[in-house]
Amino acid sequence: MTTNADSAKTSLLAHLAYKFSGQTETTATEALGYILSRSEAARNALRDTLKTGGVDVGPIVRVQTEVTDKKTGRIDLAAYNDVDEERVLIEAKFWAGLTGNQPSAYLSRLPNDGAPSALLFVAPEMRLETLWPHIRERAEEGEFALDGSAETGDLRTAVVAGSERRLMLTSWRAMLGAMASRASVDGDSAAERDILQLNALCDQQDTDAFIPLKGDEFGPEVPRRLRDLRRLVDAATNRAIAHGVANTHRLKVTPLSVGYGRYLRLGSKAKGVWAQAWLGVDYELWLETEGCPLWLNFINSKDMAIRDVETKVDSQYIALSIPAGEEYEAVLAEIVDTLELYAGRISGEVDDAEWESA
Repeated sequence: MTTNADSAKTSLLAHLAYKFSGQTETTATEALGYILSRSEAARNALRDTLKTGGVDVGPIVRVQTEVTDKKTGRIDLAAYNDVDEERVLIEAKFWAGLTGNQPSAYLSRLPNDGAPSALLFVAPEMRLETLWPHIRERAEEGEFALDGSAETGDLRTAVVAGSERRLMLTSWRAMLGAMASRASVDGDSAAERDILQLNALCDQQDTDAFIPLKGDEFGPEVPRRLRDLRRLVDAATNRAIAHGVANTHRLKVTPLSVGYGRYLRLGSKAKGVWAQAWLGVDYELWLETEGCPLWLNFINSKDMAIRDVETKVDSQYIALSIPAGEEYEAVLAEIVDTLELYAGRISGEVDDAEWESA
């Protein structure tokens, strides 16, 4: 089982961004510029995204990263058409806020010559809902009137009144997905591999990011659920001790940065055979598995020949199944039964046939 730190290393690009934190947006911008510069398929996919938003800038022939001038400051990426006109500006975002120049100074930079042009922000999918109103508000504060707002999938679009300029926002997932699909169809395997690398970096940013809170998340449901899980951990430990399959002598309740839990020994009081473990709520593993809040973690390598009954794989981390729709006593009994099964395996009281049939 991997942790978030491990998942950040699932591609070389994500690994480097994780190691050199603070430069993630710059890394992603340079990677996107590299892909667009080398791949006609990726440029065509970008053009298709813009056309979906109602603006056709024509063929995108080249791109340039880190474009600067005194008025607008630094622009992440500019794209040029077949007569070398700058028609598209792209701003790569993860979770940083808008700068003082965004988006008004960037809109001012777009050519207002009657031909289509676009300012495109790219951000995590989870941020679209909160970022788009903020971008629109900042544009209007900069005296750019916007005609309505259209939404197609992850793409948000508004027209700068009286012009062919578009203000747009899309997600990394949608944009890179379109590029990867186009590269696959066109047989551009090198670009497809590069896009997957960048996509891994973006996925890692989604996983680690602080998600803006919603009003309904301040209600009692979340804290009550966490309280109930903590209650289950303590009750399961105490019941396992009462059944003689666990002990906590000189071991304490130990909240960790990833959640709440306690150290214990599983095995047999009668036989005096024990393996040390941690039982608790692990937020990181819960996030990665999308549905397993409670975990049993065997501490010492000599105790790791314990097989996960669900997956039939030897693992240090065991996900404890919690039956949905059941009341407290049924859930508690299920957890204790699982602890007893592993304790029996450790002590030798559960043989191979019982283990395989569990």
